[in-house]
Amino acid sequence: MAYCYYPARACYLLFLIYQPVVYYLLLMAPHTIALSFSYDFSNPGDLDRANLTYLGNSIAGDGIINLTNMNDTWSTGGVAYPQPVRLWDHRTGRRASFTTNFSFAISGERTYNRADGMAFFIGSFRSAVPLDSGGGFLGLISNITPPPLSTVGVEFDTNRNIWDPQDAIDHFGIDVNNITSIVVYKSLGQDFPNPLSGTMSAGVNYDGSSKVLSVSLRLANGDVHDLETSVDLKAAGVPQYATIGFSAATGNHVESHQLLSWSFNSRDPPKFELWVIILLAVASVSFAALVAALLWIIMHRHYSRASSMKIELQVAREFSYQELSAATSNFFKDRKLGAGQFGEVYRGELPDPLMPPVAVKRLTRQMEARTRKDYVTEIMTLGRLSHRNLVKLVGWCQGGNELLLVYELVTNRSLDEHLHRSERLLAWPERYRIVLGIGSAIEYLHTGDQNPILHRDIKPSNVMLDDDFEAKLGDFGLVRQIHPGHGSSLEGTVMIGTRAYMDPVCMSTNTASTASDIYSFGVLLLEIATGLMPTEVAGPGGLLSNTLISTVREYYGRGSVLEMADRRLNGDFDEGEMERVLLVGLLCVQQDRRHRPEIRIAVNMLSNLKLPSPRIRS
Repeated sequence: MAYCYYPARACYLLFLIYQPVVYYLLLMAPHTIALSFSYDFSNPGDLDRANLTYLGNSIAGDGIINLTNMNDTWSTGGVAYPQPVRLWDHRTGRRASFTTNFSFAISGERTYNRADGMAFFIGSFRSAVPLDSGGGFLGLISNITPPPLSTVGVEFDTNRNIWDPQDAIDHFGIDVNNITSIVVYKSLGQDFPNPLSGTMSAGVNYDGSSKVLSVSLRLANGDVHDLETSVDLKAAGVPQYATIGFSAATGNHVESHQLLSWSFNSRDPPKFELWVIILLAVASVSFAALVAALLWIIMHRHYSRASSMKIELQVAREFSYQELSAATSNFFKDRKLGAGQFGEVYRGELPDPLMPPVAVKRLTRQMEARTRKDYVTEIMTLGRLSHRNLVKLVGWCQGGNELLLVYELVTNRSLDEHLHRSERLLAWPERYRIVLGIGSAIEYLHTGDQNPILHRDIKPSNVMLDDDFEAKLGDFGLVRQIHPGHGSSLEGTVMIGTRAYMDPVCMSTNTASTASDIYSFGVLLLEIATGLMPTEVAGPGGLLSNTLISTVREYYGRGSVLEMADRRLNGDFDEGEMERVLLVGLLCVQQDRRHRPEIRIAVNMLSNLKLPSPRIRS
C-alpha cells in the first residue's frame, strides 16, 4: 500500500500546483487553430497537394514556383492560397493571430538595376494580379488612387523607385494599402553583391491581441534582419476572411523570383463561450499526463540507456538482431557489399515478401561514445528525410552488442566503380543526369529543412546508381545538422573523411559548413567530367595541392577547358553541358568560401538557367 500511496499523493500535490498555471495559460490563449499547412515544393507531390491559385505569369517549376518570367521584362505574377484565413470576429471585434514561414530565391543578370522584387500579401480576394501593378508595384498594389483592393504586404524590394527610401537599393518593408514603405522598412546596404539575392527565408508573425506585425529575414549569407510595427488589419480594410499569397514583378530589367517552401498557421479569435469546456478538457488531460509521467518514471527508473535510445528512435522501423543476422546469413562474407571507415555493408533479404532486399550497415567502433552519438544523430536526422536522390533509411537495430542501420538496396553499384573500374563506359547523358541528381540531393539537405543538414563526405563511392543509372547519395556516417545558435557552420568538428574531397578550410579552421559540402561537390563534378581521380601532392612549403583541381584550373586559364573532358568519351558529349559542369566545378572549389555558390545557384547554373557569368578565382 505504501508503494501506491506516495505516487498518488505526489500526483495530487502536482495537480494542486499545476491547476492555476493551466487556468492562466487558457486565459492568455483561448484560441482554436483555424488554418494550417506546410509545403516543401521540392518534395514530390507537394506542388499538386497545395492546389494554389496561379496569377499572371506565375507557373509551377521543378520543385519551385516561378512567380515571374525571368526572360521577360514587365512580367507580373503571384500565387494565392485557395482557402481564406479568418482575421477577426465581426461580433466581438477580436483579432486572430497568425505565423507564416517561407523560403524563396531571387537572382538576376545584372549587378545593379535589378527589377523589381517580390512580396507576401494578406488582403482582399483576387483572381488576377491587380491592375497596373507591374514594375516597382511588385504585383502587390495597383497604381490607382485609391487602390481597389485592401492589402497589407511584406515587400522584398531589389530596385529603388522614387517612392522608396533613398539610403539603399535592396530593402524590405511593411506596406499598408500603399507601395511606399518608407516609414516601416529596413535598409540592407548599398554595396555589391546585392543582399536580396540567392536563397533566403523569412518569417512573418501577427499578434492579434497587440496588433503587432513582425518580420524576420535571413539572407543567403546568414545575416538576420528584423522589422516590427503596429498594424490593425481590420482598420486597414482587410476583410474578415482574407486571401494570403505572394506576388512579384519585373520592370525594364529582369530577375527570377522563386518560392521554394511555405508554411502557415493561424488561430481564430477567442470564443469565450467555449472556455468552460476548454478548461475542463485541458485540466483533465494535463492531470492525466502528469500521472502518466510520474508512473512512467517510477516503473522505468532502472531502464538502461539503450532502452531510452529505443524510445527516441521510432522515426524508422526497429529490427531485431536475429532478423538482420538471418537476413544476411549471419553476415556471411559472400553477402558483403563493401566496407568503409564507418562500417561494413551487407546484402540482406528479409522474410517479408513485400520488403525488397536491403543493405545492412554494421558500424565499426561500436562501443565508442562518439559512434553511438553519430548513430542516434543519423537515425533521427535521416529517418524524416525523403528525396528521390537520397538512399532511404529503412530501419535500425541495437542488439547483439552491435549498432546496425538498414537502408534500401541500390543494386547497380557505386559511381566510383562505374567511372574507374567498369568495362562499360558511362555515357555523357548518364553522367549529366547523375550530376543533376546529386546536386538535387545536396540542395534538399541544405535547404529542405529549417536547419541545413551537412553530408560531409560527398565522393563517388558514396553515390549509388540504380538500374536506370539514377544517382542516390548515401553513406551518411558524417551527417550533421546545423542547429539554431551555430550560425552557418559547425565548429570544433572532428574532421574525418576523404582528404582529396575535403575542403582545405575544414582542416585549417576545424569548421564544417554548407560551403564545405559545396567544395566536395565541386571535386566530384570535375571527376565526373574528366574521368580522373583527384590526388593530393606536396607543393612548395609542404602545402598539399589537389592535382585534379589545379590541372582543370590551368586549362581554364588557357581558354581550353574542354580539353579536360574525359578522353574515353571520344568527343561524344554536349559541349555546353560539359563546359557548365567543369566551370561550376571550378566555382565550387574556390579557396575562399565566400566566393563559392550556394547549392541552389550551382544547380541552376548546371540546369542552364540564365545567371551571371561565373568569375572563377584561384
